[in-house]
Amino acid sequence: MHSLGIHYYPLTLPFLLILLGVLVTLTFLAVLKVLQFAYAQLGIAPRYFFTWLFLSLAGSYVNLPILRLSPEQMTRFDEVPFYGVPYVIPNVETSPGPILAINVGGAIIPILMSLFLIVKNDLYRKAAWGVAIVSLACYLLAEPVPGVGIAIPVFYPPVIAAIVALSLSRRYAAPLAYACGSLAP
Repeated sequence: MHSLGIHYYPLTLPFLLILLGVLVTLTFLAVLKVLQFAYAQLGIAPRYFFTWLFLSLAGSYVNLPILRLSPEQMTRFDEVPFYGVPYVIPNVETSPGPILAINVGGAIIPILMSLFLIVKNDLYRKAAWGVAIVSLACYLLAEPVPGVGIAIPVFYPPVIAAIVALSLSRRYAAPLAYACGSLAP
């Protein structure tokens, strides 16, 4: 009798699910410890860690509209077959104008946190230089992408901010990198 190479172990799925649950829990706890360490390096007390984390995560669902741009007319061409002959018919649609908005968790809270860190650590001049350098670097590296907007690879701004912060101040590198990375790009 030849084996087909198929083995069925009835307890495999429950054990794999338990293992997956343990790995997810350990990963979550490790991420929380890393984030808590990062906030401690910034000078944020551990008792405020979950407050900032919750405000950032909950605020990421809130967009505050700043202004509505004018509506746009778009021409779309439809192809209509009539007795086997395709006719192209222009179809003009008016789309509502885009809304310029600011995200609470992704913009307002990081800006307030950056300003707090700059004032707390007296980093006015270094932060101004750092933001200027990181902004210039991101401006030079960004490129327009049709259908997306202006794009830059995701790791460029934080790596540039960390290098600039380390070169400007080793002692206050963490808060300076946070401020430069949040305010510049």
